Amino acid sequence: MHGLLAVSALHYAHTHPTHHREFAIISSAYQNLALQHFSSNLGDINEENCEAFFLLASFIVVVSICSVANPYDPEKNVTSRDVVQAFYLSQGVRNILAFKPIEKWSKDGPLAPLLVPLESSVPRKSLNFQRRMEKIADLARTLPLGMVVINERSGSLLAIEALRSAYLETGDEFSPLSARRVWLWAFSLPPLFLEMICNDHPIALIILAHFAALAKPFEHQDWITRGWSLSVITLVDHLLVDPWIEWIEWPRQCVAGGKNVDDLDP
Repeated sequence: MHGLLAVSALHYAHTHPTHHREFAIISSAYQNLALQHFSSNLGDINEENCEAFFLLASFIVVVSICSVANPYDPEKNVTSRDVVQAFYLSQGVRNILAFKPIEKWSKDGPLAPLLVPLESSVPRKSLNFQRRMEKIADLARTLPLGMVVINERSGSLLAIEALRSAYLETGDEFSPLSARRVWLWAFSLPPLFLEMICNDHPIALIILAHFAALAKPFEHQDWITRGWSLSVITLVDHLLVDPWIEWIEWPRQCVAGGKNVDDLDP
């Protein structure tokens, strides 16, 4: 219930601008209660109650994304941890899906309409984004190799590959399906990469900025994400210094300058 109330208060804040701050604060309070309930009951999730926890986690993801896109306090700076919270929770949603076969999720119960198989996306019209990803991958390869399989280099390269996949699956910028698909990027991110973002690692922030560039065209689809990409670019721009800052000029042009990732030379 707290998750639903958090989203409801946030929607009221969006539709009633004169009361935005008041109801955004209310939403934040319910979000904290929902997070506490979710965290304290993770060990009790089972096949019988996983649908309820799926919805709860999904509601918290929505509020987390919106709190970055449109903070209730203009004087409060969005942090890397604020951005990553939605990614962590998205992976929690993915883990909840593992409690029973996906066929049962998609055939039985009230969540079936949310889990229909994805249709093929329309082809992309350019290779510019993929070529840009090659440059970012070369940058990631300058990171040292660790002794473990998932280290800073491999974690960053996995995030880049997931970004390539998200790009290929989101060819239609006017499709609500593509707008949902772009956020599947968060499902594939290694936990170490999320930690790198939280710790303001320059290369992780550069990759995050390129995801913001990819996600920007889909913000017209709903009120929840509108403004998210600009908030992220502003955050990354504030955190990076030379020689890293030049690496976000490309995504900055996409987000703040209105350029499309397919149209901008890599």
